[in-house]
This record gives sequence, structure tokens and C-alpha cells, in this order.
Amino acid sequence: MQGIEPKLHSTLIERIKYYRGLLNEAKADSDDQFNDIAITNISELSKLYEDYLQDKKKLERSIKKYRDYHAELRKLLTLKLRELRRKRKK
Repeated sequence: MQGIEPKLHSTLIERIKYYRGLLNEAKADSDDQFNDIAITNISELSKLYEDYLQDKKKLERSIKKYRDYHAELRKLLTLKLRELRRKRKK
């Protein structure tokens, strides 16, 4: 997660800065067509951010499932090792 999330985060931050610049230009320029473009870009950014959050939640769930699965396997392995040690001692 550490390798994936910063990359997505930095991409989103770059786009936010770009769109912020567009908004500042839109304030200076009162052209309606440009305002429509800015609104479209803002909605695109919102969609991208929602997708990012969904992907992050999915990734967190996957990692949690993997950890749980790994913990269960480790418990089973520990039990089997104990049984083998007991059998070997007898």
C-alpha cells in the first residue's frame, strides 16, 4: 500500500493544483464557456477522487483479508509443528 497510495496521491494533488489554477483563471475571466469547462474539470476531479477512495478501501480490505488468512495459516502451522514435536519426543 505504501508504494501505490503515494503515487495516486501525488497524481491527485497535481490535478488539484491544475484545476485550482483553472479556477483562478476563471475568476479573472468571466467568459461563460470557460466557466463551463472549469465546472466539467471539477466534476472530473471529484469523480477521480471518489474512485481513488473506493480503490483505497478495496485495497485495505484485501490487505486485511490477506493478514487474516496469513494469521490463520500461521496458527495451523504452529499446531502441526507442536504435534510433530510431541510425536518425535515419544
